[in-house]
Amino acid sequence: MNRKSFSIFFVRDTFKVGHLMDECNVSQHPAAQASNNTEHLATRDAYRFRAAVSKLKGSSFVKHYELHDDKASVYYFGDYTSYRKLVPQTSLTKEDYLHYLGSEEAVCQLLLDSTVYLLKELHFLNHITIEIPNHGKKYTVSVSRTELNEHLNCELSDMKDGHHHRFYLLCREYEVKNFAARFVKKKRIRRKQ
Repeated sequence: MNRKSFSIFFVRDTFKVGHLMDECNVSQHPAAQASNNTEHLATRDAYRFRAAVSKLKGSSFVKHYELHDDKASVYYFGDYTSYRKLVPQTSLTKEDYLHYLGSEEAVCQLLLDSTVYLLKELHFLNHITIEIPNHGKKYTVSVSRTELNEHLNCELSDMKDGHHHRFYLLCREYEVKNFAARFVKKKRIRRKQ
């Protein structure tokens, strides 16, 4: 029995529909195969990106995310009320939200964890932007792979070896503060009156 399913993904500023099919039934011109291979890689990368975002700490509070070639962006909800309005059937409480985003230190820790995790897991990413509006400020980290490798003094892509994906980043408080001082931008949010 052949199963067919499809997914919708965003590649180069357009939405595309990807189909799963048997490769043995497909014969194409080499140029068409190269184009198909590029789309296949883009589909695979989009799937891996969605899977990695779903495994982030506090991933339930991710408002939306974007992937453009080798650049990714992740946006979190600004407060529990806005999260609850968009996801009214949730079982998560305000305490769950405050666990990840309750203080400035927690926000900076989440930014560091998320940045390192995404760049470690996704070898095709070269730049990541994460934005968290919280506590009357907008916290934004925008960092490239080379900048983070230099800051951590290691190659994140070397931390994965085949099927062994164990990697623990143990950060002391001063290391989180160093990361925040170097990469996290804070901007005051003006409230509408």
